[in-house]
Amino acid sequence: MKADKRILMIVNEFPPTGESGVQRPLKFLKYLAADGWLCHVVTPKHLPKSVQDESLCAEVPASAIIHRTPSLGFRAKAVDKVAELRFQGNRGKLKATFMRFLMTLNHIIFPIDKQIGWVPFAFIHSWWLIRKHRIRNVYITAFPFSAFLVGILLKKCFKDRIFWVADYRDAWQFQPILEDVLPAFRWNIIRHWDKKVLEYCDRAVFVTPVTLDTYTKRYRWLKGRACYITNGYDEADFQDLKADPTASDAMYYMGKLYDLERGSILPLLKVMKEKELQLPLMHVGTIDKATRAAITKGRYDFYSYHGYVSHQKALELALGAKINLLLINDDKESEAVYTGKVFELLRAQRPILALGPRRGVIKDLIESTHSGEYAHLSNPGQIETALRKLLAAPESYSCDLSEIRQYERQHLTKRLAELYERH
Repeated sequence: MKADKRILMIVNEFPPTGESGVQRPLKFLKYLAADGWLCHVVTPKHLPKSVQDESLCAEVPASAIIHRTPSLGFRAKAVDKVAELRFQGNRGKLKATFMRFLMTLNHIIFPIDKQIGWVPFAFIHSWWLIRKHRIRNVYITAFPFSAFLVGILLKKCFKDRIFWVADYRDAWQFQPILEDVLPAFRWNIIRHWDKKVLEYCDRAVFVTPVTLDTYTKRYRWLKGRACYITNGYDEADFQDLKADPTASDAMYYMGKLYDLERGSILPLLKVMKEKELQLPLMHVGTIDKATRAAITKGRYDFYSYHGYVSHQKALELALGAKINLLLINDDKESEAVYTGKVFELLRAQRPILALGPRRGVIKDLIESTHSGEYAHLSNPGQIETALRKLLAAPESYSCDLSEIRQYERQHLTKRLAELYERH
């Protein structure tokens, strides 16, 4: 085994943890191993999320060596309880006051994120692995962004003996919602450590050219040390996959519903009800109590929630849906975000209704591939027009696969590997 084909991957969200954040590092791992890389993965023993998808474990290569470490970070049940308290905190003055107290305590104890307690364990085990196996290549992905602190500690110890790629699945300090909700002291801490990560890492990888441009404009010295590798889809996920007809007469949504302010499904539901465009809307994934309560209150009887299903089942439903729904948060940051889900929906070749900010990379992608209709999430008129067009001629929308081959996970992994192979 050549030394330059050994890699240490530090990944907080890893199978059997489910949801979309797992896909990117998992596919990198899958195709690095297929290309002959010996991959060590450091991940927490206790899952950081309650949502699990055991089927994803089958994608972990047999040759990969998985190291599960202890952690003092918030565990899955604790995260769920915090979310529940946040929902209940909006009811009554006493509970609201208690919630504000908890949030202040959270800002003080967890200034970066709630998984920071994993950092010392991940660092110690990673340090030992690098020493034992003479590993030079290091990959760390975030969220959670506290994982990047492991990289800083490793660079302090090993300096140029390791080559560290920091993979930003989200723009850390450039999230408008953070500046709106965080106290100034915590916001300053985040900006400080984000800059430190960029100073210590050998390469920073972002998901879109817009995010890359935002960072390099703020830190001009970053040019030449940063690039972007988009999210994508795995062609292997679609091999021998059969369309599930359950949603053949319905609109289908796979994903989270959790934010009534930015990425809510309510504007669409209101348009569908008021304009009598009430085809069934089938949802698989996760939903928070506040969103579920709002849907119940609105009496949107055409909406149905079917819980969390495996990734394979979710794709089978997308292949058979009449219309696939894509929701993007209506904020400035989301203008620059490629979700992994959008590429899977393009690959499914079913009509897409995409709702999000007024402009952005998703809007451009949907329109350039002629795969569906895009509407501003806060514009009911646009939503109605887009939906009526899709219902009138669904057969006229289909993505040409040749236009999206560049987003295949195997191809994207080669771009990641090249970062290490060049140095």
